[in-house]
Parts: sequence; C-alpha cells; structure tokens
Amino acid sequence: MLKAILFDLDNTLIDFSGFKRESALAAAKAMRKAGVKESEKAIYSRIFEAYERFGIEYRSTFTEVLRSLGVEDRNLFEHARQAAIIAYTKKKYELIKPRQKAIRTLSALRSRYKLGIVTDAPKDKAWQRLILAGLDHLFYPVVTFSDTEAKKPSPAPFLRALELLKVMPKEALFVGDMLERDIIGAKKAGMITCLAKYGCHDFSEEENVADYTIEKFEDIHEVINSLE
Repeated sequence: MLKAILFDLDNTLIDFSGFKRESALAAAKAMRKAGVKESEKAIYSRIFEAYERFGIEYRSTFTEVLRSLGVEDRNLFEHARQAAIIAYTKKKYELIKPRQKAIRTLSALRSRYKLGIVTDAPKDKAWQRLILAGLDHLFYPVVTFSDTEAKKPSPAPFLRALELLKVMPKEALFVGDMLERDIIGAKKAGMITCLAKYGCHDFSEEENVADYTIEKFEDIHEVINSLE
C-alpha cells in the first residue's frame, strides 16, 4: 500500500538547469558591464568551469572566476563580483518556478499521501528554492545534504526521510530525474522508483532501471493508479 511519495528537487520539481544557465549569463553580462575585459561568452564559460571544478552549489564561484581571469585591481574585482551576485540573484528570483501543473498535482496528492523531498542541495538553498517556487508548504520532511552529509546514490538520505515519515521503503515512491543518483539511490533504500524523464539531460532507455517513467509531472497520477 502506497503511503508516501518523495521527490528530488532540482530538475524534478523546478527547472534547475535552465535557471543556472540564465543566471550565469546574467552574471557574465554584469561582470562585463562592470569593466571586466573579457567577452560575455568567455566569462560564462569560466563560470561553468568553476561549477565543474568546485560543484554546482559552490558559494565563491564569482570570486574564483575573477581570479581565473586575472583581475587584480581590487576596486574592479569587488565591483564585478557584487554586480554578478546581484544579477544572478535577480534572475534567480525571476526564474525559479515549479514545473507546469506541479502545485495542482501536489495539492491533490497531499490529501492522500505523505509528501517529502530528498535533495543533495544544502539546506538553505533547498529552502530558498522551495519558497521561491511556492512549494514550501507542501512537504515534510525536506532532507538535504546538510542533514546526513551523504549524497545520492547513498541510501542514507532516503532512509532518513523514511524514518521521519515512519513508513517502510516499499510503501514509498521516489520521483527523480537522475538515474545514477535518484533512481539507484532510492532502489538501494528499497523504494519504488519513478524517473522524471522531462528533467533528464542524457536519457538512455537501455540504462533506465526505474520501475516507472513519466514524460510530464502530472503523469505521476498514472503511476499511482497502476500501483493501486
């Protein structure tokens, strides 16, 4: 009997990759406008190089970018850094929205099931995104990297969420967009799994080990109907 549905956050509930691309571009434009003598394209590339090297949640990305560009003038350095932070933040507020029909679908599910989140994002950033997307009142628990210090596909964050919900693994469905992290991790924890194909970047049918696959967020209703 299905009692709980747990979700990944980034690219499952919100378009995280799209937000990162557009926010990085806004930051690159702001650095250029502040006086950095590189093209927007070059600065944008450096931002993603920093993400690749230090992680997508790295808190000193723009500092690292300016250092890598050899910006030595302290006034220009701080001007460009703060301009990038503000441009990035403004774009974040503009772009972080729930997937289409997500709030309506989740509100309907919440009347029948416990809903929770398991994400690799730090606690503060996960909650910021949930609040900006208007999803913050729909979930308990919200298990982040800060709670277990273990990233998917470790079963630890999934098991922590199940413990808080007081449900058995086979009584819970996990929905996520990454096969190697979300689906494999949830399977290790003994959960039923559903791949959010709409959020995948390199989908491979041959590698898809999820129990179910959905093309749109609201397709989760069909998965639940088949389980029941």
